[in-house]
Amino acid sequence: MKVSSSRAATDIRDRERIRAALSTYLVLGPQDVEPQGRTVLDTVRAALDGGVTFLQLRAKPADAGEVLSLARRISSLLPYGEPGIDRPYFVIDDRVDVAWAARAEGLPVDGVHVGQSDLPVRHVRALLGDDAVIGLSTGTVEEAAAAAPLADIIDYVGIGPLHDTVSKSDAPDGLGTERFAAVVQAAQPLPNCAIGGVTPDDARAVAHGHGDGLCVISYICRSADVTEATRQLRSAWLSARA
Repeated sequence: MKVSSSRAATDIRDRERIRAALSTYLVLGPQDVEPQGRTVLDTVRAALDGGVTFLQLRAKPADAGEVLSLARRISSLLPYGEPGIDRPYFVIDDRVDVAWAARAEGLPVDGVHVGQSDLPVRHVRALLGDDAVIGLSTGTVEEAAAAAPLADIIDYVGIGPLHDTVSKSDAPDGLGTERFAAVVQAAQPLPNCAIGGVTPDDARAVAHGHGDGLCVISYICRSADVTEATRQLRSAWLSARA
């Protein structure tokens, strides 16, 4: 589904819709699931059954053609309809070129998630247009404070790592819950999700720190049962927010 109307462009980037969808966020790529004897498509199918609400394809170190091919195959599994209503949001990690190509093909790729060392978000917005979702990684109060005034460009921030993590070899030390809450405050009014060693046990602390959701790689990708792990993550978050 390619978003084309101005109304659809407004809806897809609705801040409260995105905030709600950040509740159960899965990042994955071949490097995360193949060591467990699974494929990306197997994992996405199982996570969809478990109620995942946001997907990010992070395929490293694949080239652009490989990432686009994988995005096509993931897209074929997604329910038809609007992100955050009928299906999970779906974004590509880092590769603005792949996100642009996928959207040009009419795939249900909603945008991109970039890091601090990737293209500046104003350039990402210029390349992808007004109807794309853009997420940005932040790990310090200073980075969050710099992102907050760009709320017309950025749609959400990923904050972390919350804990020390094995999923990213270059990740800094974990923030812990107090520093996480400070980064959340600095990022207002942007929606946010906690990432980095996150499990369902973190739901209450993240919610108490005004987080909007739980973003995981290992908890789901390395689980014995992807569907059940996704359900547990979502259930923990809904209980914490209740």
